[in-house]
Amino acid sequence: MSSFFKNGLSLKTQVYGLIIVISVISFFVRIITDVDTTRQYLQTQMASHAQDTATSLGLSISPYLEDDSIMIAQTMATAIFDSGYYKQIKFTDAENQVVFDLINPKRVESVPNWFISTVKLNAPTMQSELNNGWIMAGTLEVTSHVGQSYLTLWEHTKRSLYGSFLLLVASLAVAFLILRAVFRPLKAVENQAHLVTRKRFTLNNEIPVARELRTVTKAINNMVMNLQSTFDSLTKQTQALTEEVYIDPLTGLGNRKSFDNHFNSVVDSISDEAPITAMMITLPSLANINKAVSYQDGDEHVNEVANILKTIFGELTNAKVFRLNGSTFIALAPYDSEFLNRTRLEITDAFSQHKNSLHVNGFANFALVSVDKGMPVGNVLSALDTGCTIGDTNTKVDKNTLFSVNQWRSLIQSILASGEVSFSVQPVKRASSQNKQCYFEVFAHFIFEGEKVNNGHLFAMAEKLNLTEELDKKIIRNFVNVKEQHPNDVFALNLSKASLYSTDFIEWLTLYSHTKPVIKTNLLFELHEISLLYNVHIASQHIDIIKDIGINVCIEHFGTSLTSFRYLQGLDIEYVKIDGSYIQDLLDNNQSKFFIQTVNNICHGFGIKVLACLIEKPETLKVLESLGCDGVQGNLIMPPSKVIKTNNSGANKEFTFCADTLKFCN
Repeated sequence: MSSFFKNGLSLKTQVYGLIIVISVISFFVRIITDVDTTRQYLQTQMASHAQDTATSLGLSISPYLEDDSIMIAQTMATAIFDSGYYKQIKFTDAENQVVFDLINPKRVESVPNWFISTVKLNAPTMQSELNNGWIMAGTLEVTSHVGQSYLTLWEHTKRSLYGSFLLLVASLAVAFLILRAVFRPLKAVENQAHLVTRKRFTLNNEIPVARELRTVTKAINNMVMNLQSTFDSLTKQTQALTEEVYIDPLTGLGNRKSFDNHFNSVVDSISDEAPITAMMITLPSLANINKAVSYQDGDEHVNEVANILKTIFGELTNAKVFRLNGSTFIALAPYDSEFLNRTRLEITDAFSQHKNSLHVNGFANFALVSVDKGMPVGNVLSALDTGCTIGDTNTKVDKNTLFSVNQWRSLIQSILASGEVSFSVQPVKRASSQNKQCYFEVFAHFIFEGEKVNNGHLFAMAEKLNLTEELDKKIIRNFVNVKEQHPNDVFALNLSKASLYSTDFIEWLTLYSHTKPVIKTNLLFELHEISLLYNVHIASQHIDIIKDIGINVCIEHFGTSLTSFRYLQGLDIEYVKIDGSYIQDLLDNNQSKFFIQTVNNICHGFGIKVLACLIEKPETLKVLESLGCDGVQGNLIMPPSKVIKTNNSGANKEFTFCADTLKFCN
């Protein structure tokens, strides 16, 4: 019933219902009118027939009214009475003495009693005065029998009913065919409007015949074409700017400018729980290849290395690779240097397979540096360059000292079985009214044997071992306890790439939402843009299912991929959160301002809200508000606050926020 009031009754159902109701009413009115008209006709016919009989019979028996011949008169009356059309024929003399009285009480058995009791026919009694010469001899009364009239009326009613019913069915069939032809283009218009609400802008090529529908269809098509034209124009401009400013034209990786922006966006958020490691890879033999062979072969060597780095670092969540100059690559990964030793071994093994005689100075040099919080980018690059030049003392890694895959598998399974999950939240507030939240972003932390596990390392290995889905399920199950305490507040959980593309996870989430209905409302999933771009088609299908459950979607780190925004078309999402690298240098970089302005123009055209994060300065907040961002997030707005559990009388638990200033309000 709630779905009925929410979605409303379709026009097709209303029109069909109206036609059916009118047709059925017309059917019954026609039957009733026809029966009543026939009844009145039969009633009049019986009266006329009785009067004619009384008159003609009276004239026939008038000569035989003497006592000695009265039997002849009665015989003549009996002959007429036996026809069965009369209920009674009675002759009364001048002294009101009944001379003869013929009565027929028989009823017609073929007519149902309910019909007789419903449709009333009154037997008319007509009189004729008889004279014997000039003397009045008596009165002859003739009463018609209603049985034959009832039989006639019953048979007529059945014929009328069958005929009217066939006419009703034929009329409804014709109406159905006509309305189906009329509603087919209307259904196409409805589907087009539904797709528009899902951010999918398609043209409707089926133009209706009806003038009103034709106007609506053309208007929606024009709107879609105008929006598509604007979208294409803005995406081309943004793509051209991005390629010119942030992308290395040879490898498609981010360039020095892109690296600086990304470095500045993460260097201040470094902590023991969220370390950052920089790795530099240089190609010492590139100059020899360019000189001894050709520059084209040198470019192929650079692309070969770039593809290897893309593949290996692509398996590490949130790790990014950049090309600083002709022979230098640099990677930033949210892991400590010890964890990246395995990655360095993988790179070394991959490089060794491509080494040949042209690499006279070696295939590549490595250097690894742990980045400290607030560390200038120049210091990091200087340390890496020195390491590549004189040789990194940590280049050789003993495989036996690394934490094995089986050990990681055992640890993750233990965390899934008995590990705890703690949560902290940070509000994303509305730019127009910072006293109200868009939602609270939730950060999950796994605790095993009393110690907090590094999320970056945990999820990176879980992805290699295909256990990321189980970690996401554990987070959702644990967070439901918090959500049930605050059902009216909107929360956002991060969803991994593996879960997004897993049909099993989507099916589990659908079933789990039935057992825990609280997750059907006021919940979002934040998806990393890089994960989304892995397969936009499948991601879009799964996002639709997530939306049908009642969970909204936000794309975070928007703009990280340095690719076109075209994938936004057709995605049914609620928010995009601009990557922090565009926020950090917003005050000094006009390209970042243009990028954010373009994102707002494109997303608002699709009905998508734009959020900005990592806001540390009041001046940055003012610029973002002037650019039209819908929501803001950062330590300037409010830092993350932990969610703690306190026991109240036994097993009952109440969830509160540590920070008194963090209020639950919408």
